[in-house]
Amino acid sequence: MGIIYSKQSIYIFLSVLAVCVTSSCASDPIVNEEGERVELSFATSGATRASVTADINTEGARFAVCGDMLKAESGNSDSKRVVIFNNTEVEYDGANWSYGETRYWLPNYEYSFVAIHPASLISEATVTDSQYSGSKLSFRYTIPMLEGDRINRVELSDIIAATHRRKYNDDGYLSASPVNLNFFHTLSRINFLLEYEGQAETVTITKIELEGVDKTATFTLVPAPLLDSGIRTDDYALSWSDLSDRGTLIADINTDVSTGETQSLCPDNDALFMIPQPDNNGIIMKISYVYDRSDDSEEQTLTAQTPIGGWEAGKIYSYFITLNIVEEKVNMIFDVNVTDWKEGASTDISVPRK
Repeated sequence: MGIIYSKQSIYIFLSVLAVCVTSSCASDPIVNEEGERVELSFATSGATRASVTADINTEGARFAVCGDMLKAESGNSDSKRVVIFNNTEVEYDGANWSYGETRYWLPNYEYSFVAIHPASLISEATVTDSQYSGSKLSFRYTIPMLEGDRINRVELSDIIAATHRRKYNDDGYLSASPVNLNFFHTLSRINFLLEYEGQAETVTITKIELEGVDKTATFTLVPAPLLDSGIRTDDYALSWSDLSDRGTLIADINTDVSTGETQSLCPDNDALFMIPQPDNNGIIMKISYVYDRSDDSEEQTLTAQTPIGGWEAGKIYSYFITLNIVEEKVNMIFDVNVTDWKEGASTDISVPRK
């Protein structure tokens, strides 16, 4: 798998404390102009549609953050990094974000952060072997399934993430500005848009089958290293590797499409998210339908003539299907459109102290 370096555009300003946990930590916390200790504080922006990426600005919403700090003179030794957050949940109560005991900045450290939404992801059955070490978060993720190769659409969720790395020098209050986390999509979103033409008033799309999909992979995310003259970066290295468990996925649709109408089969409130697998271009798509429920028609299945796949992280794949049924003759035309997965503009929300 390739490694992706990127900058995206949903902002979270995190207030985090670097606590001194060893006797060698002699630095004093950074203080503001009034001589008070400066908290590591949070604010969020880039709220997205709850149906596609759960809206993090709703009461009870949570994201999880991992973070560590490294003494400046320690070089790049991961063994000397001190973990200050380990899948720590940050919750919104409708007005404020809180993460528990207040933390404060210490000067002359390098700080690194990785954030994941939803916060519950790491503790779910779909995730195993979760580790945070050397500023890197990794885990094994499996698409949630029901019996009979059916996707558990209730448990299937978008996974958004963000990273930040920066140096803190002993130059006073200005060095402790809020951490800026730019959230981005880590999965691929798959959508099918069907246009129907036929003598029956409606056709009912019952399910979509995808054969040859990898259902399990290792997720790895780490902040990019700072350049020699760099102070901070929101760049990152993301990978989905060690793909396995290739098989069939079935998405139950049960959607009526009227003649002359084009309709999304995986709309925002029931979106379909897949593990990125850009080297897997041989996925076979089958679409099942009932032509006319009024005369007890049996379910029929069509197979796309061209394999699909090649899904990359953070992209939307919209497959356009034209289904024409006239006098028992069935014609299916298939096309695809690929776009970057971007969110609309939103308003920053300041996060006050706990």
